[in-house]
Amino acid sequence: MGNVPVVLWGLAVGSMSVLASAWARSAWRAVEVEAAFDPERAFVGESVRIRVRIRNDKRLPLPFVRIGVWLPRTLEPVGETGSAQIHGFRRRTSLGGFGQAVMDFEAITTRRGEYRLRVIEVDLSDPFGLAPLHREFAIESDLLVLPEPRIPIPVPVRRRLPFGTPSPAMRMFEQPERFAGVRPYEPGDPLNRIHWKLTGHAGALQVKLYEPTRAADVLLAMDLSVGEPFWHGIYPDIAEETIGWTSFLARLAVGAGWRVGILANTHLSRGRGPLRVLPRAAREHEPAVFAALARMPGEPSSDLAPVLREVGRRMGRSGTVVVVSPRPGTWLEHEMETLRRRGIEVLHVSPLEVDPKYVPSLQLTRTRGA
Repeated sequence: MGNVPVVLWGLAVGSMSVLASAWARSAWRAVEVEAAFDPERAFVGESVRIRVRIRNDKRLPLPFVRIGVWLPRTLEPVGETGSAQIHGFRRRTSLGGFGQAVMDFEAITTRRGEYRLRVIEVDLSDPFGLAPLHREFAIESDLLVLPEPRIPIPVPVRRRLPFGTPSPAMRMFEQPERFAGVRPYEPGDPLNRIHWKLTGHAGALQVKLYEPTRAADVLLAMDLSVGEPFWHGIYPDIAEETIGWTSFLARLAVGAGWRVGILANTHLSRGRGPLRVLPRAAREHEPAVFAALARMPGEPSSDLAPVLREVGRRMGRSGTVVVVSPRPGTWLEHEMETLRRRGIEVLHVSPLEVDPKYVPSLQLTRTRGA
């Protein structure tokens, strides 16, 4: 009886230890943390929302929940005062039994590419803060930031584009993906249209026919270097402008009803050759084009001339090639002229056609070129 305070203190410490142990075993049970970007695709400079959902599927409440959302360096948080310990957001909340909390955070995209949330930290604590429990979650949701030109495309350049107005897209073309039948050969028919197997059975030349279409093909060829050979003219800022201009041109072409393909003198994946996404009519083709523009490296790995020569051999006369090159070299100009002699429309646009005050690297390039 003389040691009642000590006994009571021991009972209190023992009870707290038992409760902390029980809290540690049951606090994280049936707790789920989810996060996703909305939208999952955005252009540079646009804002995206990160939605975080925490669900407690048990009867035990969670008095204190602390959340930390770590953003990649290419996303800037909006409405956050900032902290030296985290590049992102910190929030506090509480969850009752069988409850959930949904929090939305806003961020601004600053650079093209594919990004994920670095990590989401969640701390669960009892009412007295004696046994905080910490966990980190890796979220699989991806954000695809599409390129956007940082400098405006001048009006004289846009007037040269074949898809600047809807009238060129109203011409009739043939759609090679849809076979419509055959007819007897007539003088002037190209040899690549002859149906050789049926010609052997019929004993006379037969020519393949395709269904007509009002959709034309445009191939956007990007030159990420300045001149030839490519390793003598690598400017990252100009390369990013080339990619941004190509993304803008692709949006104009898609809006005018053209089937878009892209080509670049860089390797998206090692061992798979230069970046090539040829025009197609499939539904998933347009997202693939813009995804490639977002993920592609910004440094050239070869000259554009041999890449354009290989792809140009398979193009028909109904196609159009738009070469986005800061300063095409002799080899590239030769390949462009070869395509023109074959009857393919070839246009050239350059990010250097703007006032150099918009981008300092353009001023540097022009000074060195002079």
